[in-house]
Formats: sequence, structure tokens, C-alpha cells
Amino acid sequence: MIVSLALMLLGGAAAAPQSAAVVAPSGADIAECVVDNDKGDVRALLGAVPGSPAETRATQKVLTFYGGCNDNKQAQGVFAWQERAQIAEAALSGLIGGKTPDVTTAAGQAGWALALPSGANPAVDYDAVKVGMRMLGDCIVRANPQGALALVRTDRGSAAEAAATGGLSGNLAACLPAGQKLTLKRQDLRLVVAEPLYQMLSR
Repeated sequence: MIVSLALMLLGGAAAAPQSAAVVAPSGADIAECVVDNDKGDVRALLGAVPGSPAETRATQKVLTFYGGCNDNKQAQGVFAWQERAQIAEAALSGLIGGKTPDVTTAAGQAGWALALPSGANPAVDYDAVKVGMRMLGDCIVRANPQGALALVRTDRGSAAEAAATGGLSGNLAACLPAGQKLTLKRQDLRLVVAEPLYQMLSR
């Protein structure tokens, strides 16, 4: 199962300027802090099927650091797909550093795309929304690995990010099954491809 069409890429509204003293850490900053402090549990989290009991167990451990990385706010529950994807993006950044991996060859290898266990049941063994977003990302990365890598290497909010997002729009539309709808913030496309790239390059 995948999420679907009636594609809409929404631009992000500019946030009102804030004093440096009151700016809260961004989701990306929190994710980077978590990855720096808890690599083992992050690997377990990203190795689990989204929404599975294994993901829930790993999440409880990662949340210990997540709250500490977010101004020591109490953190509980489960990660939404965006939060998991932010952690994956941070892990990907640490994995590749300044290197330029051969994503074209890696995309042609087997075993990195998400495959649900035989007989898996939604809401018990996996989360349908998270799995759908992951499979969408798998499709985009397989179709355009160079474009996906280029996107995650851009600065957030930059002209380069906008250009790289536009370059993947055709792949995104082609990966959405007919008859389904997806509204996605433009800046979230990098999150859609982040975990597939991480899974592909960490094998």
C-alpha cells in the first residue's frame, strides 16, 4: 500500500522573527542531538517496521534523549512519520558526511526497500500512514537516487532546496497510485526520501 495522488506541494509560510533567547530547537536540531547521543537505539528504531511493536520499544528508549534534546521537555508516545524521518535524515547526514556515495549503484541493489512481513496486520504490526510514506520514498529514491541525494544535501529553506524539490516533483507524481490523495508541504519532500536513502546507504 502507498499513499496517493492529487498531488499538492505546499510552500511554507515564513515564520515571524523571534528573539534568539526564545527560539525553540527545530525538529531537525532535536533529531541531530538524538542521533549524536543515542546511535544504538536510533539504529534499532530505523531498523524496525514503522508502527510495529519493535518500533515502539525502540521509541521508548530514544524518547529519553528526545526530551533532553528538546529543552528537557517530557517526551512520550510514538513518533509521527515526520519525526522518524527527521531522525533518519540526521542519521543519514552522519553516515555520509562530506562523501558523495554512489547512490545509483546502491539503488539497484536488493534488500533496502521496506517489505512488510507476510501476514502483517495494520494497526497491530505496522502503521499504514508511516508505511505508505516510506514506500512512497522508496519509489522516489529508486527512480531518482541522484536527485534525492541532492535534495537532502541542500540547506533547508534555500533556493537549492526549492530547485531540488522541483526536480523530484515528476518522480513524486509517478510514484503516487491513481485515485489517492496526498498533500505535502514542499519542505517535507526531503523527509520522504531521507529514510530510504539511509536504509540504502547503511547496508
